[in-house]
Amino acid sequence: MASKVAFVKQETNWFALFPRLLALGILCLCFYPLDKQSFFFFAIFIYFLLTLLEKWLFFPNVMYEGIKLIREAKFEEAIPVVQQTIDYYLKRPWVDKYRFWLLISSSKRSITESSTCNLAYCYLQIGQVKRSKEIYETVLLQYPENINAKSMLNTINIASKDAGYNTTN
Repeated sequence: MASKVAFVKQETNWFALFPRLLALGILCLCFYPLDKQSFFFFAIFIYFLLTLLEKWLFFPNVMYEGIKLIREAKFEEAIPVVQQTIDYYLKRPWVDKYRFWLLISSSKRSITESSTCNLAYCYLQIGQVKRSKEIYETVLLQYPENINAKSMLNTINIASKDAGYNTTN
């Protein structure tokens, strides 16, 4: 069943493949002398375990919970959860900055950037247009190339003009 909630597809940063391939290559080199027949399977298995461990260490559970609540269209419940995700990465900016090397995300957008857009989206869905617009504008100040924030602000402005709302006050 298709989701009724709009999501913007995450663009992949192809540079992020380099650390992943490097890690897999190093594991292959480590296992090759031990078993020349099935070294690749051992390397893949250990790589898989490493990525699970790193996601467990560096992805807070609230992140998955927030995404789940948004998909279930429980926007009011999602707001504090998404805010916890943002707070987590604001306290640990190095995790977000080096997410490629930690093998936890290959998205072009930072986790903080995506989570902030999710927060703005939640506010928009519960009718707090002004708050949503403020958050999207903040996203654009920090990340001027964010297509999601640009398009959502355009949509808010067009919808506000059509409905006769004033979102500038």
